[in-house]
Amino acid sequence: MNYIKVIIGLTLASTMLVACDNKKDIEQEISAPIVQGKEVYQTKLPVKFNISREALVKNMDNPLDISELELELMELSMDHFSPKKHSFQEGQYLNEKIMYKWLERKSKEETKGLNPSIVDTGNPLKDEKKSPKILSHILEQNYLNKDGKIEGISLALSLKTYYYIKVTDSKGLVYTDKVKIDEDKDNINDVKESGKKIAEKVVKRIRDSKDIPDVPILLTLYQEEQRNSVIPGNFLTETYIPQGENNIKEWNDINRKYYAFPSDDLETLDKSTSDSLTYFKEDIQKYFNNLKIVINGKALYLNKDLNDVKIDIEAAGISPSESIALLQFTETQILSRLFPDHVAITVRLMDQNKEKGIMIWDPSDKKVTTHIYK
Repeated sequence: MNYIKVIIGLTLASTMLVACDNKKDIEQEISAPIVQGKEVYQTKLPVKFNISREALVKNMDNPLDISELELELMELSMDHFSPKKHSFQEGQYLNEKIMYKWLERKSKEETKGLNPSIVDTGNPLKDEKKSPKILSHILEQNYLNKDGKIEGISLALSLKTYYYIKVTDSKGLVYTDKVKIDEDKDNINDVKESGKKIAEKVVKRIRDSKDIPDVPILLTLYQEEQRNSVIPGNFLTETYIPQGENNIKEWNDINRKYYAFPSDDLETLDKSTSDSLTYFKEDIQKYFNNLKIVINGKALYLNKDLNDVKIDIEAAGISPSESIALLQFTETQILSRLFPDHVAITVRLMDQNKEKGIMIWDPSDKKVTTHIYK
């Protein structure tokens, strides 16, 4: 997946939308941001944006999770709603009013709440920790035929790994804490099992709604990472509900996960890749020892096979000539087969969180593209 194309694609869509203003009779097609081989989704103008976008941004703790949730759900949808026959549209049915009701705790006042109910014992912090909220958001995407009629809905239930608590007692005192949803005391992922139960209720509500078309639904469960994590969470499982059906028959696990570099988890999973990244890091720090360089990254594994590597090189105060030299050195390292040539690689050169340059190895084209920003 090419994340740069994602950003450019969305920016282009917004720009064209503004240019068209209110000319609703104009209907054009632009390339959607997700690419899988030669296939792309098309998005028709005028672009319709997610009607519960505010809830998505407000309720999820890590921006990386938001990006992964949106982009990967679109790519997973390709297996069910072909880009050759369908165009992409952001969610238009689960509005913020519905979303906020569903994200509440279930109670007498909020019968539609999908998060666990709570027993009030007079100790609000203890009560919250005993019944942590699990569901953060439900992302909706729509897939349309060539005539603009909806033919499929994709949903991602975003589930917490940690529940961050902030409560106020009867005296006005504020308490904060966090609790892990799954304490790892057995081999069962409590986040995943809770998500499956919530998913059954979501499907029935959608099928019972007269305002939502009876079309096939791709429903997925996504487990978020904790706040300030340098990697996003991961999709756990998916199910496909055909048109006219309102029950989930089976789940299919999704073996897709990011690992941070450096980390013990990556070294345990794939020592060869961890060592390659370590050698790469040490060589850069050796040959560019006049710069204060910090290197971090993440590796994506599909079915436990390395698929994608993203590396950030932070070099405070780096000059244009040093940027060129460093990226040229990086390109040499990549072409020397630091990683297998089927693995996509992106290296960003950063200066105090500002991108100074980028190098991309595209395994489909078998070539490196480098760009220095002025």
